[in-house]
Amino acid sequence: MHASNIFKQRERIGDGFVIAPTEIKDKIKPWLLQAKEYDFTDIKEGIRLHLNESPYRPPDVVLEEASKAMVNCNRYQHPELVQNFRELVSEYNHVDFNMVYPSPGADGSLRSIFYNFLSPGSKIVINNPSYSMYKVYSSVMGLKVTNIALRPEGEWWVEGEELTKESTDAEMVIIDNPNNPTGSPLLDKSKVKELAETTKGFVLIDEAYFEFYGSTVSDLVNEYPNLMIVRTLSKAFSMASFRVGYTIAHEDVVKALLKSSTPFDIALPSIVAGIKAMENRWYVNDVVKQVKENREVLLKGLRNLGLRVYNSVTNFLLVDTDKDLWTPLWNHGIAIRRLGKYYRISVGTREEVNLLLKVLGDFLENSNTK
Repeated sequence: MHASNIFKQRERIGDGFVIAPTEIKDKIKPWLLQAKEYDFTDIKEGIRLHLNESPYRPPDVVLEEASKAMVNCNRYQHPELVQNFRELVSEYNHVDFNMVYPSPGADGSLRSIFYNFLSPGSKIVINNPSYSMYKVYSSVMGLKVTNIALRPEGEWWVEGEELTKESTDAEMVIIDNPNNPTGSPLLDKSKVKELAETTKGFVLIDEAYFEFYGSTVSDLVNEYPNLMIVRTLSKAFSMASFRVGYTIAHEDVVKALLKSSTPFDIALPSIVAGIKAMENRWYVNDVVKQVKENREVLLKGLRNLGLRVYNSVTNFLLVDTDKDLWTPLWNHGIAIRRLGKYYRISVGTREEVNLLLKVLGDFLENSNTK
């Protein structure tokens, strides 16, 4: 554009100029202008069953140590704390220290992996539906996304042959296992091995709900250098607001990720909380046990109300119905996630589960009598 034309598009403010909005947009990558941000309806007060959070707090020692760390909030965290966290994670997962990449939440790992190993136009393969941030990062980066549809035949599953065929020339294959939002396990170890052997790029398995599922493929990373496992402490460890996660990968991959990481990207209270959570990880078994018990109560209760509910190995359930379940619950201060004709309901405390079932029971009874 000629300088005189640029000048004409600018607005005069005081003694200076600002770039007009039309010119600003010209400076933003076109795929970023078209990208969609993460969107959800939140509730400030009430029962939060829409974000797959844990309804239980971590042990007091975790919160106390994080609170103590706040006294030094004017200082960055010491690198030794991150090293300590990596050592505890490696011990927890029975992998080498050099195979652990710490991050601010699982999203921190995903963002770093996307930005370091993919470029605009790169082909990635994901299952659909899946964790919504995969598509957010993909649209922001201008990636070419191939969706492999999950099939709700009895339970949700992925077509193995189609997945393998589409993944062969992909820069990255991303599978959340178990899947969000269906709660279904999608791949066994043999299928992950096949993907790692046939895919030219990386295979990323998102195991955010590993502790509820109890099955992992992290032991395959030594055998397959292109395999990455992403985990979080937001779910079973009950630390969503601390934003602590990690990736298990080949040491060369971890080195690359560490080189590109911003210094001190995990806040001081968060890394201290992560250390204490790992040191006292026995509590996770209690959280998982209670969530599973409450999940069964919720599952049976919803089915007794005549709703179609899929089995789940996570801390949430997926309901398939044409009825509007969101509005009556929202009006009673209960938030669930609305996904078209589906509803994802996080497993809460027993009291929260019982209240949800009562509200829905009253609503469905009244709607059926009209």
